[in-house]
Amino acid sequence: MQSESDYAAIERRMEAFVVAAGAVIAIVAAAGWGWRAGLSAAAGLLLCWVNIRWLREGAGAVVRLGLAQAGVETVRVPKSVHAKFFGRLLLLLVAAYAMLVWLRMPAVAFLCGLTAVVPAIVLELGYELIHGHHRWTHSNIDS
Repeated sequence: MQSESDYAAIERRMEAFVVAAGAVIAIVAAAGWGWRAGLSAAAGLLLCWVNIRWLREGAGAVVRLGLAQAGVETVRVPKSVHAKFFGRLLLLLVAAYAMLVWLRMPAVAFLCGLTAVVPAIVLELGYELIHGHHRWTHSNIDS
C-alpha cells in the first residue's frame, strides 16, 4: 500500500511532466506553425496545469472533510467546496472562450496544449515502470 508521501511524489511528478510535455508541444507548434500557434499551445498548457493543480487541491479538501467527518451519519460539505469546484470549471471555460474567440488563437494548438496531461500520464507510467513502482507487484495476489 502506498503512503501519503508516495501520492504527493506522484502529484509533483505529474505537474512536472505536464509542464515538460506542454513545453515540447508549444515548441513544436511554434516551429511548425508559427509563434501564434506556439503561444496558443502555451496558453492551453497553462490552463491544463491550473486545472490539474486546482483539481488536486479540491480533491484533497474533500478527502480531508471525509476523514474529519468519519463516523458521522450525515456528511456536511461546505458550499465553498462546491463553489470552488464549479468556479474552476467556469473560469477554465471563460478563459478558453476568451483565447479562442476574442484573441483568435489557433484552436488545434490550444487543444494540444490543453491536453498535455495525456503524455504526462504516459510519462508517469513509464517512470513507475522503470523505477519498479508498478502497483500490481505490490499487491497480495497469491493470498
